[in-house]
Amino acid sequence: MERLVNEMLASGIIRPSASPYSSPVLLVKKKDGSWRFCVNYRALNNVTVPDKFPIPVVEELFDELRGASLFTKIDLKAGYHQIRMIDEDIEKTAFRTHEGHYEFLATYLMRFVLVFFDDILIYSQNLEDHLKHIEIVFLVLRKHELFANRKKCSFGLAKVEYLGHLISNKGVEVDPEKIKAITDWPKPTNVRETRGFLGLTGYYRKFVHHYGTLAAPLTQLLKKGGFNWNSEAEQVFEKLKKAMISLPVLALPMFDKPFEIETDASGYGVGAVLIQNKHPIAFYSHTLAIKDRGRPVYKRELMAVVLAVQRWHPYLLGNRFIVRTDQKSLKFLLEQRVVQPQYQRWLAKLLGYTFDVEYKPGVENKAADALSRISPTVQLCTITAPVFLDLQIIKEEVEKDVKMKKIVADLNGDMAQQDGKFKICNGMLKYKDQLVISQSSKLISQILHSYHDSAVGGHSGFLRTYKRIAGELYWQGMKAVIKKYCAECLICQRNKTLCLSPAGLLLPLAMATLVWSDISMDFVEGLPKASWF
Repeated sequence: MERLVNEMLASGIIRPSASPYSSPVLLVKKKDGSWRFCVNYRALNNVTVPDKFPIPVVEELFDELRGASLFTKIDLKAGYHQIRMIDEDIEKTAFRTHEGHYEFLATYLMRFVLVFFDDILIYSQNLEDHLKHIEIVFLVLRKHELFANRKKCSFGLAKVEYLGHLISNKGVEVDPEKIKAITDWPKPTNVRETRGFLGLTGYYRKFVHHYGTLAAPLTQLLKKGGFNWNSEAEQVFEKLKKAMISLPVLALPMFDKPFEIETDASGYGVGAVLIQNKHPIAFYSHTLAIKDRGRPVYKRELMAVVLAVQRWHPYLLGNRFIVRTDQKSLKFLLEQRVVQPQYQRWLAKLLGYTFDVEYKPGVENKAADALSRISPTVQLCTITAPVFLDLQIIKEEVEKDVKMKKIVADLNGDMAQQDGKFKICNGMLKYKDQLVISQSSKLISQILHSYHDSAVGGHSGFLRTYKRIAGELYWQGMKAVIKKYCAECLICQRNKTLCLSPAGLLLPLAMATLVWSDISMDFVEGLPKASWF
């Protein structure tokens, strides 16, 4: 720490301070064994107006590299210390060490050059242009007194590492060092470690055909109180590691050439590939919601086209492109008269684009077809056991019930009544093919619990519960019993909102029958305030 402080003092980056502000210092070891000087400004950041300057999107930066074959990478030496501070902000940057109190005098901080904070990439199509571009960049750095770290600079390379990717004239691929970090990642033991793993793999999701669906079970673990590392999570964890090992090289887009999209939809997902010159540029997959899985095939195929076009909007808007699908009727997409409101909304999202639809059988459309058919991971939430009713107990209870006993006697004495609503089948009394039980049966409470309170019942409303029970069982007065049971359920009362019509005019209260059985109160307003208020 003493050495770094002395170097910054000698370079004019910091100076001794008498500021009322003070932040702690910590040192972080770099890859090369040297130390990075860091100041913990969290307390200062909490009272600072956030900077809304947009951070460059890495994917958009890479799109600028089309056609380049030579690359030079420049890393500024302590780049965050090379831009001067505004005078009134200098005192706020003060930090403390065991040797004293200091403050910064320097702040933290396209056409042939990309800049991502302090990482600079120069790219050109040939050596002659590349030398000119390097000279221009160096002159700008010299003018503003910005210095590069020679050890981290690379000049005139055909393939260069930049922002965690390897870039060449063939396209963009993932840095093997980053893949090694993923494959060596230990099994997460908490939410923080799981989030770190998903953050690293998610940075390269553009390269993975089915990343969203594949990582969904691990994403569920990030929810509050939802971390439960089980065999399913372990399986997904290892599967995601394997998927990261064999990632493809994605071509860089050429905006002077046409793009192609291949889409497909299955019963539970849609998939798409953005292609140019028969080389993939990006992959996309999306798991359908439950409500969308029941849609007709035509609707799901149309949804795949809409989602893919919206996903790659920056590449497609203003350019004519081709959409290939295995749904033949989509060839006439823009020629059809559409009357359904949902179709109209989807088609409205495509009106700003110029494209042709071509039919491609699913057998030939392998990439998009595979992306759409990624099976979503199914998670077992609960196990329920069916309720078994003892037929012998039911038979004995029916024989003891006066009304039911009479019905059974009538049926046994006069076979002509077999054509009525009641009948005897295999020795059991039935009503319209439903098993009859006594209205005083001790099994009724068990039946109500199973059809309403259990995981299968799901605390359904009265009508749904009644229809499910009435489809199999019958007892006299069952409708009123079920309605009363559902209305008195405490869980339903706590969690369900009332769906009643607004109250009408006030009605007189019923007369009380017992003392203190009805208590009323009212508020008296408009009285003068007492002297002591």
